[in-house]
Amino acid sequence: MRFQFQTFQGFPLRHAMSWRRPDLPSEGDIAYARGTNYEHISQNRELFLREAGFEPEALTLGRQVHGAGVSVVTAADRGRGQPPEFDAIPDSDGLVTACPEVALGTIVADCAPILLYDPEHHALGLVHAGWRGTVAHIAARAVELMAREFGTAPAALHAGIGPSIGACCYEVGNEVIDAWAGSGISGWEAAVARREPRPHFDLWAANRLVLRAAGVPDSKIEAAGECTRCRPERYFSHRAAMAGERARGRMIMVAQLV
Repeated sequence: MRFQFQTFQGFPLRHAMSWRRPDLPSEGDIAYARGTNYEHISQNRELFLREAGFEPEALTLGRQVHGAGVSVVTAADRGRGQPPEFDAIPDSDGLVTACPEVALGTIVADCAPILLYDPEHHALGLVHAGWRGTVAHIAARAVELMAREFGTAPAALHAGIGPSIGACCYEVGNEVIDAWAGSGISGWEAAVARREPRPHFDLWAANRLVLRAAGVPDSKIEAAGECTRCRPERYFSHRAAMAGERARGRMIMVAQLV
């Protein structure tokens, strides 16, 4: 059981995002973290990857710091971020590659995974976008890096914004809205819902605005439109866990050129 975008069907790449599975140990959690069961995580991660058609050894991860760093991944990076070394590419909430030997991964539990594909140059990008990364335009940074490294024309890109917390549930402080308003994006108000007692932030609308400003056509951007907080029976949600409604855990989106 896994999530996939419709927009990438028929392209020479494979991608998938894991979700909660009560039939598995730790409900299918795939992230090594303090307090997690190492064996459960290893089993769940390998099972998901193999079922989705990936070689577990190809999975390559960045060290996610809720920033806007994006790194190029080459064949020499294959497998970075996995045990026992846990040598993830430093300060990289975004990864881009034109190398079929590596499978890019990003770990989420309410933040938005964003997948980019350039069919003209057969290049791929994968981004982890929480509110900080969104405000810092990490999706646009990935587009810019793909343009520099691979010759990607933004207008040729296809993009998918995966399941994450929706505006229905993403209550934030005024500091988030102020940072977003000051980020320089035209039409920023479209990603803000003024509600009492606190405003709500729309990661899907915000990242669509960022991608459009970077030159990606709106017609080539697919938003999954599935709120992880609303569907904790399917998705791990940090906010649902904080509220004591569900067990903690995280999911992974993986993508690879073929």
